[in-house]
Amino acid sequence: MEALENYPLLIDHLIQSEIPGDLLLEGKVITCAKYDQKYAENVEIRLEEEFPEHIIGCKSLENEKKVVTVTSRNTLTIRESSKLKVEKKLQCDYFATSICSLIIGESLESCHVFFGSVIGDLIDWMPNKEEKPMMRKGHKGMIFSIVTDSTRIFTISDDRTIRMWSIEERESGPICTVFGHTARPLAISVDPAHNSIYTGGIEQTLFCWKYDDSSITLTQKIPLSIGVIRKISQLDKSTLAITSQNGDLLKIHVDNRKEDQETILKENVVNFAHLKEKLAILSCKNELILYESSQMDRIIFRCGRMKHMASSEESVVAWQHNMLVVVQSNSVHRIKVSMNIISVVCYIGLVVIKSIDGIIIHNFQTIYDFSDTAKIRCLKRFRPKNPSLMPVVFSICDEILIMGTTHGELYHTDLKDGECVLSLSRRDSFEIFGGKEVTCIRPITKTSTFMTLGKTGIWSTMRYKNGKMEVLNSRSFAASSRMAWPSKFIEWNNGKDLLIVGFYGTSLIIWNSTTGLPMFETYCGGGHRIWQLNPSNDSIFHFDFIKDSELCRQKIDLKSKEYLISTAHSSSIVAASGSRSYLITVSLDGHLSIGDNRGKAIITMFVGENLLCTDVFEDPKNSENSEVYILAGGGKSKLGIIRFNPKDLQNHGIFWMRHVARPDEGRIVAVKTCQVTQDLQFFIASYSSGVVEVFRIIEDSVESMSLLEIEDSMGIASRMDFLNGKLIVGTSGSYVSSYELTQDGKLEEKMRMKLEDRSGVTSLSIFSDEMFYFGCDSGHVYRCSSNKITKIHSHLSTVVGIVPEKERIHSVSLDCAILTSSDSTNSSVNRMPTIIDMPNGMVKTEKSSLVVVGDGIQLIDNL
Repeated sequence: MEALENYPLLIDHLIQSEIPGDLLLEGKVITCAKYDQKYAENVEIRLEEEFPEHIIGCKSLENEKKVVTVTSRNTLTIRESSKLKVEKKLQCDYFATSICSLIIGESLESCHVFFGSVIGDLIDWMPNKEEKPMMRKGHKGMIFSIVTDSTRIFTISDDRTIRMWSIEERESGPICTVFGHTARPLAISVDPAHNSIYTGGIEQTLFCWKYDDSSITLTQKIPLSIGVIRKISQLDKSTLAITSQNGDLLKIHVDNRKEDQETILKENVVNFAHLKEKLAILSCKNELILYESSQMDRIIFRCGRMKHMASSEESVVAWQHNMLVVVQSNSVHRIKVSMNIISVVCYIGLVVIKSIDGIIIHNFQTIYDFSDTAKIRCLKRFRPKNPSLMPVVFSICDEILIMGTTHGELYHTDLKDGECVLSLSRRDSFEIFGGKEVTCIRPITKTSTFMTLGKTGIWSTMRYKNGKMEVLNSRSFAASSRMAWPSKFIEWNNGKDLLIVGFYGTSLIIWNSTTGLPMFETYCGGGHRIWQLNPSNDSIFHFDFIKDSELCRQKIDLKSKEYLISTAHSSSIVAASGSRSYLITVSLDGHLSIGDNRGKAIITMFVGENLLCTDVFEDPKNSENSEVYILAGGGKSKLGIIRFNPKDLQNHGIFWMRHVARPDEGRIVAVKTCQVTQDLQFFIASYSSGVVEVFRIIEDSVESMSLLEIEDSMGIASRMDFLNGKLIVGTSGSYVSSYELTQDGKLEEKMRMKLEDRSGVTSLSIFSDEMFYFGCDSGHVYRCSSNKITKIHSHLSTVVGIVPEKERIHSVSLDCAILTSSDSTNSSVNRMPTIIDMPNGMVKTEKSSLVVVGDGIQLIDNL
């Protein structure tokens, strides 16, 4: 929150830290929200008043020491600023409800109010000069926001238009009306100094406009992926603060000029590549030209009769017929091969050549190593079984050459010995690449693991182990992202973040590789197969591409957007699980976040839409070296299983993930990881159809071991917990059952109880072999010991989380309170309010006593 201290205007958005002194009015903070508790801790004297109407506008008249408020019922109230005592009320003669307002003027005499009506009327009212207001017609939908630049006002409406009006010419209609939004726009901000307007709404896109005395023009669209935009405020001449419906706050730097695009070479360029400080160009005249720098003021190498060109970060290769030229940072090599060249792919100092003889057809590939300037060596020659194999990208991973093809297949070969073999089964290849081109292979340093990208919009992590290739995980873009053609991985933020670069239509888009959400987009004309993204400093990249046979450059600043207040999720956290070292959270937006025991995110990933439940298992005796298991399930009937070694996840972001879908069983409502023996793990999923299914990982695939159908009268298994071979199930039909989980994955019922509380079990936690606790929709919390049920304490609403300790029991409810009592029916109950407005769960980690989740994360250390 310290970052907000320099932006006092963000008081309009969201501040829960100390209030700056220049925002206090005679020692008080005035807010417009009912029951607002955000500032209670920071203001000594607080005056609260429950207003019967929704306040839609508030203005302080400092010279007269008055406060003016307007409500949704078009009422204006004048108050004394010191005590907020009502001095006068004026009612506007207008029948419809208003949802926004604008108050201008610095005195009561000059006060001028504009209301935005739910039926689209713009109400112009001077309360101290006239009885009836002016009605300005124009909009055909609800007016969501009104702003001014002192001479004009601007409105945005549900009819998807922006309208500009004159303040003085009250009887005239709008000066200008423009369209641009395709969905409901909710926010508008104006920058009079630069004649700029900024709007946003449901489209999750910032629209940038320019205006003059008679017109408004759309200049730029900036996708934000922050959620529905609810408010836009200007912090300075080029910085905006934007809040979303989810409560996220984003700071974005907007250039008031049009996007710069510089043409750096006006020749017919066929291909190009940056080689450190050098620039290589292949012209339409079949000429390869190497410049000393990007300034192109000195040519250091020139070669004719080169028709094709390929490049990597370390090398440039040009060829025609059987002649090959390889350019590296400090050397140029020319080689003549025995057969005509079909295609060439290069990586670091290696070149893969596919060639063919015109009379006797032989399909073979040769790998040359150009890193040794004294001697160019042919490392390997082989003939793949598939004669149509056309490599488009390759990489070296732990002495293994891995090639991706145009048909969505991976091949690998040992450079020392071995054949060129198909790395994955046909089925696995098609699931990941869909029969389309593999666009990138990126090795992970000091491991035998690598990442791949494909045209289908899926990226996958794979590992070469014991002579075979195995898929660790494959992920797709989040549902709120755009499906596109991902082409390359790039590192950012000193290697801490891995980004994906690709194209969608006419734009280059950069995605976050963990969340799958776009973080930057720029227009570039589209259709670019030949491009490079080169870092200039920590945050700025030079994006070079060919457009209309000209080499062009755009500047990309990844720090133009900065989340000041943000979480790993773009919607409320609906479930959480905790272990000694980790806090796992999931949300309806489909993201799962793995955090440390203080909630700090380690990695966030898109798992699947509408996640509802999660569980984590970490061996308490050997947490550093043993594998950790995480489950996630939700409304798409898909169970996700994640497995990782703590060091691999921390150092390289490597993890294993599999999915199992059961569309006929409905949504997954509860999941549980069960360790029967040291080497035997089972995973249990409960479905809304009343079925409980047991899974096990066998040879890196998830197999179903057994199914248990719960009787209809019992409801569904809404909550589960496991300890020492015993699974306790609480149902929506107010039953509690105990099952023994055998080593062959079967569930055998041992106990069943019908509860007197008929509201259904909503939370459950096992404390020991003979004791467990559960909470119900009624708000009551119970202890079950030796089949005897005892009420512990009661909430005012549904119990959503229980954490038992040695001598105390904690529970949290939708009444936003944590109740703590000792394990005794006669003990006193301690009540503590949560700062979470809508709690959805409570868990325990090692470094904190309790963690409450909902619309945020609250850590409670000393309860």
